[in-house]
Amino acid sequence: MIYWIAYLFMKLLSKLCFSCKFYGTEHLPKRGSFIIASNHVSNIDPFILGISCWRRFSYVAKESLFKNKIGAFLLYKVGGFPIKRDSSDFRALRETLKRLKNGCPIVLFPEGTRKKESQEKRVQSGIGFIAQKSGVPVIPAYIRGSEKVLPPGARKLSHHHVTVFLGAPLYFTADQTYLDIANQIMDKIEDLAKQS
Repeated sequence: MIYWIAYLFMKLLSKLCFSCKFYGTEHLPKRGSFIIASNHVSNIDPFILGISCWRRFSYVAKESLFKNKIGAFLLYKVGGFPIKRDSSDFRALRETLKRLKNGCPIVLFPEGTRKKESQEKRVQSGIGFIAQKSGVPVIPAYIRGSEKVLPPGARKLSHHHVTVFLGAPLYFTADQTYLDIANQIMDKIEDLAKQS
């Protein structure tokens, strides 16, 4: 119940506080699990991707967001679960694979943290591991403008247009390395950025 209340609240925000346009939603599977792999420039990105279709998503979020009890409760209720950054968090990887196996779509950020457009892209191999082990399609996504809606350190939303581009599903084989898969996913995200 809390998930869908949050979903409708975000839908309302996207109408009142910022305009949000999605391109390529036809690539999102209507059933079964899949991964949305996106660039990450604002803390609002997971919630924007979450309203891309009427499906219940799960989100991998940095562990520090779960330190506050109320915040942790709400994050868990809307499908979030923690991951330790800058380390191999096998618990989080197992949880991600478990949710995908159970048919739940997952939102992941291959770079692992927010990045400014001008910053060098550094992809994490974890997305490659998850994509290969799960065997589910990976939908590349590129978000433009969300950093203007909720800049780093900001406590309130600003009016700005957000555009989300979703690419065709990607599939990978068992003979590919995790880093190779991760780089291919990041290349597709960057292709979407160039086309936008």
